[in-house]
Amino acid sequence: MAALLHAFLTVTLRANQYVSGLALTMFGTGLAGLLGRGWEGIPLRQPLPSFTVPGLSQIPLLGPMLFQDQSVLTYVGLFLAVVLWIILYRTRWGISLRSVGESPATADALGVNVFLVRYLAVIFGGMLAGVAGGYLSVEYRPSWTEGMTGGMGWIVIALTIFAAWDPLQAIWGALFFGALYHLSYRLQAWLPPELLKLMPYAFAILVLALVGLRGAQRRRGAPGALGLPYIRGER
Repeated sequence: MAALLHAFLTVTLRANQYVSGLALTMFGTGLAGLLGRGWEGIPLRQPLPSFTVPGLSQIPLLGPMLFQDQSVLTYVGLFLAVVLWIILYRTRWGISLRSVGESPATADALGVNVFLVRYLAVIFGGMLAGVAGGYLSVEYRPSWTEGMTGGMGWIVIALTIFAAWDPLQAIWGALFFGALYHLSYRLQAWLPPELLKLMPYAFAILVLALVGLRGAQRRRGAPGALGLPYIRGER
């Protein structure tokens, strides 16, 4: 519902996408805290099962990270990354989606329904964000507490830029930021825990700062119409 509302505000009403996203994030955080009071700290009775892939789990370094005692959602995420890459770069649907992101006026002139494509993209992205948030309470920490995301959603923005909007590169970016989280626990005997907890967010800020340099956005593969509302007939 939040994704549909965001699509209505930004696509139909042409509201500022960043302001709408920030407002809905703050609203969702407050609403979750209100509705989740009765579930605070209650452990999940049956967490999602973990799987180990025989053979692949023995691969040095990558094996334990990807194929040993991992949730089913981990494999779903890897599978979706590959499927989305194929759709984006090997199908007509993907061409339509990327053309709407790059030049909606050109896509509109070629018969692509820009508004429908944008609606579907926003709604699908919101669904994936919901699954990611649900993963935290059903697998990562099998219980719910207010503010449990701890700002992880903002790191996803940096991860998207870091991966140049490429689903396959996002896998490696996710592993990189995941490693930073892991190190924040492993290195507490040698470094202050406050400093270690800052690492993922510090790298996220660094990525955003580098992209903010002149010309860096285009080099990193950002869609040409990113954040811009489309008005038919406007040049």
